[in-house]
Amino acid sequence: MIIVSIIMSAYNSEKFLSLALDSLIQQSFTNFELIIFDDGSNDNTRNIINEYTGKDKRIIPVFNNENRGLTANLNRGIKLSKGTYIARMDADDISFSDRFEKQVRFLDNHPNIDLLGTGSIDIDEFGNEIHLRIVPEKHKEIINLLPRANPITHSSVMFRKMSFEKINFYNESYRTTQDYEMWFRAAGVGLKFHNLNEVLLKYRMDANYVSRKSFRYRLYDCKLRLFSFKYIKLPYYKYYYAFIPVILGLIPKKLYPSIKKMDPRMKPLD
Repeated sequence: MIIVSIIMSAYNSEKFLSLALDSLIQQSFTNFELIIFDDGSNDNTRNIINEYTGKDKRIIPVFNNENRGLTANLNRGIKLSKGTYIARMDADDISFSDRFEKQVRFLDNHPNIDLLGTGSIDIDEFGNEIHLRIVPEKHKEIINLLPRANPITHSSVMFRKMSFEKINFYNESYRTTQDYEMWFRAAGVGLKFHNLNEVLLKYRMDANYVSRKSFRYRLYDCKLRLFSFKYIKLPYYKYYYAFIPVILGLIPKKLYPSIKKMDPRMKPLD
C-alpha cells in the first residue's frame, strides 16, 4: 500500500530538476510514488526524467505532447495516484530529507487535519538563502490570513486525498493561483488546515519571479479573491483585501524588495 503520492509538473525545468528529484528520492520516508509530468518541454527535461526513472522505480513519468498547464496536470496526477496522502513539489524547489517523514507522522497522529504545510526558506536561482517564509500554524490563524495573503506554501503541502475529493481537487479554470483558490473552497466545506512551524522546504525565487507576476496576473488574483471570499463568509467591508495584489502591481519594481519586507510571511535570516 502506497502512503504518499507526490505530484510534480515540469516545463523546461532542466536547470533545477535534478536538485528537486534528488531531494525526493533521498527522503527518509520511502513509501511513496512520484508522478511527474513533462509538460511539453523543449529542453532536456524529458531526458532528465528518463534518467531518474531508470534509477528509481517509484518514479512514474507522464509525457505530454503539448503544454497543458499545472492545474490540469495536478488533477490528472491525483487521478493516477494510489497514495492516501497527496504531496506537492515544484520542479525547482528542494525538500529537506525528513520532510515527508514529519508530515506523515503529523497527519497520522492528527486525523482532524486535512492539509499540512510547512515553513520554508526562499532561495535565489543560485541557491543562496534570501529569507525565511513564515506561515501561521493553527487553522484559525491560517483562515484569518487567507483573505490578505496565501497562508500556505503550495510546494510544501501534503493533504488527505479522501478529504479533498469533496471539492473535486483543483479548479481547472484557474491556470495560476490554483492552490489559493482551492484553499478557499476547502475552508468553505470545513476542511482543517495546519502548518508545521518548521522549515522543511527551499522555495525557489529566481530572477524572473517578480516579472512573472504581471499586472494581468495581479488582476486575476484580485478577481479570484472577490469570487472566493464568499466561501469563508468574509464580511463585505473587508473585501478591500482583494485589491492588495493590484496595489502591489502598481509599485515600481525597484521598490518591490522593500515592500516585500512588510509581508507578514517573511522574516530576515539571522
